[in-house]
Amino acid sequence: MSRKLTPEDLQNENEFELLTEVSHQKLREFVVEQITEEKYVIRIYSIYQVIMVMLFTFLLTKGIVLSIKGYSVMLIEIGLSIVFSLSALIVIHELLHALAYLLTGARRISFGVIPKKFIFYALADRQVIAPRAFHIVALTPFIVVKIICLAGFVAFYNQQLMYFSLSVMCLHSLFCAGDIAMLAFYRIHKEKEIFNFDNKSEGKTYFYSRKSRT
Repeated sequence: MSRKLTPEDLQNENEFELLTEVSHQKLREFVVEQITEEKYVIRIYSIYQVIMVMLFTFLLTKGIVLSIKGYSVMLIEIGLSIVFSLSALIVIHELLHALAYLLTGARRISFGVIPKKFIFYALADRQVIAPRAFHIVALTPFIVVKIICLAGFVAFYNQQLMYFSLSVMCLHSLFCAGDIAMLAFYRIHKEKEIFNFDNKSEGKTYFYSRKSRT
């Protein structure tokens, strides 16, 4: 078994080169940069996002129309989904990131929040994350929440909770923009083998690529 890399290993200029460092206070700016620069992953996600927005708009419109007619259950379920998504779902999303970190071998997991920008994130302090592990960490909340919501749609088809499940699925898609942007960064540098680590005390994430051996 190969030895697990450390931050000090990545800082060896003979083996690795620094691609970029991202301040956690400027995560939003980094996300916007990737969305602007990368096309393939972002295009797919954008199509998905448009579908989710259209679905939520349809559900909300139908709920309002039915509420006017005296049937307010659907609108109540959608309202509850909004409250749930802006509270408990945020916690669940970050806990799923943390679980994925643990399953891929990372430790020293913690969480951060930037209230003014409504940004939440999980990090593994000074743990080097390999490319495959990073993709797992980034995609776990998207996949798990999607599966649960679709299961809820099937289990509660034509029942009140069906609208709750569908609405949560739509709203959660908005939460995944940062994760998808991180994957877009890897796509931009797809010819490189990228490793990263978080430095909690500095409030930064560092991305390194392995230098090709000549």
